Amino acid sequence: MKRATCSDRSRARGFTLLEMLVAITLLAVMAVIGWRALDSLTRSRERLTDHDLRLDALKVLYGQLQSDCEHLATASLLQASPLELGPGQLLMVRDRRDTGQPTAWQVIAYRLDGNTLVRAASPYLASRNEVRGALLNMRQAAGQAVQVRPLVRDVNNMFARAWVEPGGWQADTGRIYGALIQGNAAASAAAAANAAIAGATGASDAEANFGNVATATAIRAVELTIFARMGDGDSPRQFQKVCMTGL
Repeated sequence: MKRATCSDRSRARGFTLLEMLVAITLLAVMAVIGWRALDSLTRSRERLTDHDLRLDALKVLYGQLQSDCEHLATASLLQASPLELGPGQLLMVRDRRDTGQPTAWQVIAYRLDGNTLVRAASPYLASRNEVRGALLNMRQAAGQAVQVRPLVRDVNNMFARAWVEPGGWQADTGRIYGALIQGNAAASAAAAANAAIAGATGASDAEANFGNVATATAIRAVELTIFARMGDGDSPRQFQKVCMTGL
């Protein structure tokens, strides 16, 4: 009877302390592995979401730039260059071409505010003197009633250049202005010469001005290049966009 009792007690014995410690250790290791997997999944999701938001910001930037380029003012009407390039800054004069509305301009600036690329817009301007004053304020990042809109963050640098027909790519404001002035002067001289020839030969105005259309000097495209990070800790990447103007 004693042997049977001892045997029954042996079979009813629970886990030893060592077995409990091993089980607890295994559960702890599994919990840590599961937590790390969940944390990694959460971080990956946040990184992808942040990357998508930055891509959307780039799309908004280039969409707005395309709209501004399509409404770029003409140098002949403005009697000045509608585009200025500077270190970390792009200045544009936008023309309101609404049917039935008087002529109005708006000075636009794309520039870096710290590490954020912003778009600053002046109120609509009715005279060339107001445009000159707004350009001066924009160069100095000053001015009242200027609407500033943040577009892309974590931007290290930005560059811009313009395609001036027929001169090609230009990255200097002085050269752009010189090309436009020389082109307009040449076009005016050619128009006067063609008008004189047309008057002498009896040609129509359309025939007289045909040569000016082919040789007109204008800004045909604007290229904007930025170096931006697509995530925290990432290296800056180059993004480039060429926008055609409506000229």
